[in-house]
This record gives sequence, structure tokens and C-alpha cells, in this order.
Amino acid sequence: MERVCNNNETELLQRLEKNDEAALSSLMVTYYDNLYNYASRFTKDGALVKDCIQEVFISLWQRRQTAGSILSPKYYFLRAVKNKVLKAIHKSIRKATSTGLNDGYDFFHEFSIEHIIIEKQVSEEKAVKIKNIISQLSKRQKEIVYLKYYQYLDHTQIADLMNLNTQSVYNLLHEAIQKLRTLWHKDLAH
Repeated sequence: MERVCNNNETELLQRLEKNDEAALSSLMVTYYDNLYNYASRFTKDGALVKDCIQEVFISLWQRRQTAGSILSPKYYFLRAVKNKVLKAIHKSIRKATSTGLNDGYDFFHEFSIEHIIIEKQVSEEKAVKIKNIISQLSKRQKEIVYLKYYQYLDHTQIADLMNLNTQSVYNLLHEAIQKLRTLWHKDLAH
């Protein structure tokens, strides 16, 4: 993966390596809302999400001497918070059921219909249809659409974040888009 830091991010990471707490604070301010929004797609437990985000930044501070090796802070934080949240969910499931890992997880996302209406100038009726169609995607398809079109991650980053190979990302994204098209045309026919 190539470096995708802007100058400000690079400077913050360099300052972080030099024990600058203000740099950590700036990174937290920059990414907190984005991380909270993404992590809350996996659980409705806001306290858990906040704890996991805090743990990500604590861990970064503890390993600040290696901060310069982070190629993409946005990707790094998204990946780290997803891992923390999923581990916490699995841990609480194991604790509650004592039966081991639950293989699945929910991916909550209320796709921004308002944004689609403004950008594409579609009617309110079409927006409801789009929302209904998106709700018919599998949770993995919803996640990949979210990461690609709402977080603007590249295929390699998505592959790593979702524990897939790059070709699987292309395939899953293609399937999601095909399903959206098919459902859209099917809905228009009714």
C-alpha cells in the first residue's frame, strides 16, 4: 500500500513520534466522528463504541514511536476500530452464551438518502425505493458499498479491512451493484 497522508497528517504522525500529546489530540479530533459513525454500524452500544475508539488512540500513543510507518491514517483508524469493536462484541457474546464465537455481525447503516436526493435530484418516492432496495443487500454487500462509496477506500484497503482478497472485493462490489440494478429495474417494472 502506498502512502496516502496529506501534509498535515504526515506532520501529526511525525510530531506523535516525538511524544507530542497535542498531535494525538489533533488526530482524535480529526477522526473521532468518522470512527464513531463507522463503528456504530456494528453495534448500537454507544458506550462500547466510545471505549473502543479510546482504546485505539491509547494503543497508538503506546506505540507512537512507530507512527511514521502508518501509510494511511484514515484506513489505519477504521481498521483498528473495527477490530476492537468486533473483538468486544465477540467477547460479550461468548460471555453471554458461553458457546463460542458468533460467526456473524450486523452492519448498521442508514444510507444518506438526503444526500442522494440533493446530488441526483431524485424524487422522494425514488429515495424510498433506493432505501428499500439497499436494505435488501446482504450485510457484507452493505458494508462494502459503505466503505467504497461513503468512506472512499480503495479495493486493497477494503480487502484488508473485511478480511477478503482483492479479487473478492471486486466480485462482492460487482455483485452488490448488479443486485442494486436488478432490484431497481424490477421495482420500476411494478
